[in-house]
Amino acid sequence: MESLNSTERTVFGSALGLFALLFVAPVVADENDGLEEVIVTAQKVEQNVQEVPISVSVIAGSFIEEAGANNISDLNGMSPNVIFQTMALVPNTASISTRGIGFFDTDPFADQKTQVLIDGIPHARITGLGHDQIDIERIEVLRGPQGTLFGRNSLAGTVNIITRDADSVPGLTARFSTGEYGLTKYVVAAESGQVLNDSVRARITISNRQYDGHITNAFNGNQLSSQDSNSLRLKLGHSLTNVETTLTYYQVDEDMYGIPKSNLVQDPFGRLDGDVHLINLDIDGFNNSSEAGFTLLSDINLRAGTISIAANSHDSDFLLYTDLDGRAGTHPPAPGRNPKLKVNIGFDIDHAQESLEVRFHEAYSDRWDYVAGIFVFWEKSLRLFYQNIGPPFSRTLEFEDSVLTTIAKQDTDSFAVFAQTDFHVNERISLVAGGRLTNDTKSANVGNYGLPPPAPQRPPIILENTTTWDQPTWKLGAKYETSDSLMWYVTISTGYKAGGFTSRATVAENVGPYDAEYVRNHEAGVKANLFENRVRLSGAVFIADYADLVGWVRRTNSTGRGTEPIHENLGDVSFSGLELDSTWLITSNLNMDFSIGMLGAAWENFIVDLNNDGIATDNSHLDILMAPKLTAYGAISYTTELGSKKLEYSLDARFQSRYNTSGESNDEIFYRPTTTLFNGSITFAWRTNGSISLFGRNLLDKTAPRMNQRTSLFPVAIYEPPRTLGLELRLSY
Repeated sequence: MESLNSTERTVFGSALGLFALLFVAPVVADENDGLEEVIVTAQKVEQNVQEVPISVSVIAGSFIEEAGANNISDLNGMSPNVIFQTMALVPNTASISTRGIGFFDTDPFADQKTQVLIDGIPHARITGLGHDQIDIERIEVLRGPQGTLFGRNSLAGTVNIITRDADSVPGLTARFSTGEYGLTKYVVAAESGQVLNDSVRARITISNRQYDGHITNAFNGNQLSSQDSNSLRLKLGHSLTNVETTLTYYQVDEDMYGIPKSNLVQDPFGRLDGDVHLINLDIDGFNNSSEAGFTLLSDINLRAGTISIAANSHDSDFLLYTDLDGRAGTHPPAPGRNPKLKVNIGFDIDHAQESLEVRFHEAYSDRWDYVAGIFVFWEKSLRLFYQNIGPPFSRTLEFEDSVLTTIAKQDTDSFAVFAQTDFHVNERISLVAGGRLTNDTKSANVGNYGLPPPAPQRPPIILENTTTWDQPTWKLGAKYETSDSLMWYVTISTGYKAGGFTSRATVAENVGPYDAEYVRNHEAGVKANLFENRVRLSGAVFIADYADLVGWVRRTNSTGRGTEPIHENLGDVSFSGLELDSTWLITSNLNMDFSIGMLGAAWENFIVDLNNDGIATDNSHLDILMAPKLTAYGAISYTTELGSKKLEYSLDARFQSRYNTSGESNDEIFYRPTTTLFNGSITFAWRTNGSISLFGRNLLDKTAPRMNQRTSLFPVAIYEPPRTLGLELRLSY
């Protein structure tokens, strides 16, 4: 690990001081006037987070609302060793890195490395993960492989977004927001309360967000990144004597005008004109995306235990059209045989998935506490790729005149059986053991048809392949409760991500398949409640070995004149680090949260032909992408009582040290510099039925890049949104 600079040493020193409290502070039993208990489902059942032998961060939905957050990228920096970012070229997506294992590919054939769940249901594609989220009860961020209970694609970690259930009391709540850059937003939720002999309850939530965008196209004066987002969520709860069932329907539609990226050719990093939010492009492009689905969750309570059923059907559509060459006008000329051509691309991704999980949880034995189940997953992905390179191959640069050149399809069938148990040796010591066997079968079909005349003609290329992967994952561990307020644990856990294919490929050998990826993680941690339950601490150290990491390489395409990015197994990586989460109830009116993550990541083996020159070279000197060696988060809130009213002040800071955002080069232009972002809010609340808040994001107006990536020809960057102030009114009846 590289040496720390002065800022990083200060943050690290503060963390060590907090960690030392575990050894010098008196440990006492919980008191009712201390911190509230935090419940999570990190092990498929509801538990106090302090009893779970996993490194977990929990973000409350109320905090997300007060901070003016809209989507998952707004949570970046709140969990140690975790990055939530958006893609540089593709909006409404989420690029997530957990403990240095990052993923940022919109290829619908590619699986995630940090699994994202919504109410326990996997969201299989990163397209759509950047949509606005509503009705959030809490977000659980599980770090480290979760292969036993959560299965495929959780080799880095798991993010579980838990939405609010219908309440037993009727009511109506509304939130109205307005802010800079044309921001307007409303969220309205209605509760039926218990009806039909107190057996049924319902909650419906609708929202709309309008945003004019903070990026100006100097070429034509248009505002880019403007959004129109609409969401609907309907939850029905049904109760019988021994059965609790929740049925959810959800729908999200988002339209974005203009793709918020830099000019690839003339100003690839958006800095030459002195304004990173002012760019020049021939065409603004657009992104239209939608998703909808049903989720059924049911718990059947029997004498022997509980049978849980989780079923889901989900459909999504994602259409993007953007300027690929990034030129304004005709200067400078594009490289290649046709320097005057302007190149634009579009792709339409249709995705359908269905999943079913049935599990049994035994909770009545004094010695055994186990969960066992099966998981079945079906998925169909379709990617239509369009090109428009202007006259003479097309009349205009509009999407309507583009040409469909590639049709890529993939079917996925996945089946898994799993079990995990806690064996309580005595009141203080428990052993943990679990395993999962997963079978993944993928069938890919890629057809490339080329451009119509007068473009150079070639025969269609149809590529097909079917491959199956079988992979066991397991977990072993132990936890020791030295008192009711202090628990130590050690675990060895594994994670797995199936191999696959590349939908962008135009040559048979570029399609794949590539091999599966595998992680083994060794972890030791401690969780404690201190000072009469006024301080809650959770710490962990870990060492992980990552085998057969999959990433991008460039290979010659079917024309022989260019390259295409494809997936390939690159090599092995080792990780090590430290994580600390803490919450402090300093007084009844003053609360503080603090977390820190330290990470070391390095290639153990990285010998591959990375530059498509036919020669495999040792590339282990390259930095791991999206792996900052230090992350820290601090938040403080203070409440002043004013009779039946109150005034609350909140401020948070999010620190991330310098890290590589490309992984293909150590050139300085591909690094996000060390950055600290500040957000805050002031809330005036009267009784329990109303409040008004002034919130601000990026208060110091930092212009740090969110993501720097290399396209096939040029680099491209996007930046943090500028300082944005807003006002929100909340009413409840």
